[in-house]
Amino acid sequence: MQEQVDKYLSKLIRHGLIDSDDAAGLYGLDDEIYTNRNAVDDSITELFRLLNINSLMVARPETVRWELITDLIEENPSLICPCDCETLTFIHDIPVVETFDVHRVAHALNRRKGCIVADTGIITTGTVSLEQAFVSFSSICFATFVKYFADTLNGLFGYCDTPRPASSRIDSTLEKLSRTEPYAGPNPLSSETPDSEDSIITAMDAAGKAIVAAGLVDSFFGNISFRKDDLIYISQTGSSLDELPGYIDCVPLDGSSTSDLTSSSELVAHVRTYGLTGDTAILHGHPRFSVIMSMFGPALGFEETRFIEDVPVVAGEVGAGRYGLMHTLPSAMEKHRAAIVYGHGTFTSCLGSFLDAFGRLSSIEHMCFEAYREVLSKAGIS
Repeated sequence: MQEQVDKYLSKLIRHGLIDSDDAAGLYGLDDEIYTNRNAVDDSITELFRLLNINSLMVARPETVRWELITDLIEENPSLICPCDCETLTFIHDIPVVETFDVHRVAHALNRRKGCIVADTGIITTGTVSLEQAFVSFSSICFATFVKYFADTLNGLFGYCDTPRPASSRIDSTLEKLSRTEPYAGPNPLSSETPDSEDSIITAMDAAGKAIVAAGLVDSFFGNISFRKDDLIYISQTGSSLDELPGYIDCVPLDGSSTSDLTSSSELVAHVRTYGLTGDTAILHGHPRFSVIMSMFGPALGFEETRFIEDVPVVAGEVGAGRYGLMHTLPSAMEKHRAAIVYGHGTFTSCLGSFLDAFGRLSSIEHMCFEAYREVLSKAGIS
């Protein structure tokens, strides 16, 4: 258990979710409560007693994220409702507690996987593993970031029923982000096309690590696939993109295997995209400003398409249902080799290695960040 505590503390730092080790307390229950702290406070022990959990994370997000969350708390003192589709699906809403009172925190955590405590930070839990608490923490960081910027932009143009005012800090925040956002860095991937199962898994692993390191996905969201003849190698549902070995399924296109039962919920969208494009590699991430800019304007109807420069934005739900993105994404990918699903994330594809798909994923996020700043500037805000 101590190894798990150390692992997820390191991931919090590596993913830029907290500023330092001191900003987080991680707790895992085995024969005793293991932690990165010198001791376990009585309040933590009491939370374990009150909740049916085996892990707990108490952490204050890095400075920029916490400033944005603080603004959101002022406007939503009891409940923050995310506006992107992924977090609406998986975390629904985020309870807010004014102060770290054990019983009030326990009440919030009995109905949700995490909550925000205004004088402390974010508290998340796991019933099976510390990974669950990490995923919920990352998800809340993503959801609040997207909500802050999307509500600001849509509020300025009357597209939001409950608009948030443009904070005086938004200009300085965007300036900080322009200096620290990692997606403008060099492309770290190989141009060599993988041609064996081992080399495909190695290439997928490298691509997953690159997406996470570049800040182009939060939490466990996103997926990766590669087509080799009549086989599709695809990340499993719920897998962490920076830990893919052992979590990649090989799915025959003739349906002769049941491995697709554990594959990404977006497998069918990948299959149809390969059929239309003839490409061999697909990346799907959740770059924050790509998601934010996809939500700028009126809600997008299922059969509607709009564009951010030359990148199409389409609607579609997670999964393979009647309104699943498998019905809208592939045709957009056929023409553009890239598309953003409204409120969800970006897909890119290419022929050969993952090199061009990663470059496109990164450049679209950079373009969306600059587009956000341009819209604010035209509105006289930035």
